[in-house]
Amino acid sequence: MKALLFRVPTVDDRSFRVQVDNDKHFYQRLHFHPEFQLTLIKEGTGTLVVGDRIERFQPYDLLLLGANVPHVMLNDAEYFEPDSPRQVSAYSFFFKESILGDIFINSPELVHISALLREASHGVRVRFSGPTLLTEKLEKINELRPFDQLLLLLSALDTMTLLPECERLSGTSYKNPHKPVDHQRLENVFNFILTHYANVITLDDIADVANLTPHAFCRFLRTHTRKTFSQLLNEVRIEHACRLLKDSTQSVSQIAFACGYSNLSNFNRQFKQVTGMTPREYIKKAN
Repeated sequence: MKALLFRVPTVDDRSFRVQVDNDKHFYQRLHFHPEFQLTLIKEGTGTLVVGDRIERFQPYDLLLLGANVPHVMLNDAEYFEPDSPRQVSAYSFFFKESILGDIFINSPELVHISALLREASHGVRVRFSGPTLLTEKLEKINELRPFDQLLLLLSALDTMTLLPECERLSGTSYKNPHKPVDHQRLENVFNFILTHYANVITLDDIADVANLTPHAFCRFLRTHTRKTFSQLLNEVRIEHACRLLKDSTQSVSQIAFACGYSNLSNFNRQFKQVTGMTPREYIKKAN
């Protein structure tokens, strides 16, 4: 498989690129690129991986990802079923920090945006509950002339700095890309866990996927995600359990077994450790 450096197509006379995605699913490989990425998800659900963070993504998530931050939006399984009516759509800016130049260094009026771009080395997100004036503008991004697109980019960044719900995603900051072979290993590990999380996965199993000894794999995973294998596996399992608790009619015990837990007490303990609440508290909050 190829290395995970993603080349964003450029336009010769533009300092940024606008992209509108309308498809069956999003790009499904863990990747990074030297450009910043600002993306509004309009349609689509699934698992978001940003650096060492594993989360759900949903409509009206606004993401800002810094240069070289590894990320992927993995759609739920139903998006890949034959004749599935599911669709995804998203509106994105790709830009390099150099587009903004010395104006951010010399202008006190823009220091807050400069701080946000530094924070983007972890990935940041604002989760809107529905359409807003900003999201409606972003949905019309292709209708704007380039100057107005640039103003909209600055306006979106400004708005993110004003919202208290703007949150950091990854605990690890990404500024310089790792070796391509490391990205390939990370992709293989994430893909294997996301595919087999409902089964028993041993340390030897996942070390084989990474083509490392168990000891070397533990050191590799800690270096790149700041997590142990058990932490990573539990986060993936609990992320899927959260989805089932909201969308399924199955009992809590059925969901626990479906997500790879052999006993309910361990599931309850791990669920609270990851989410800060019990499964029943989560259901009550979701409803």
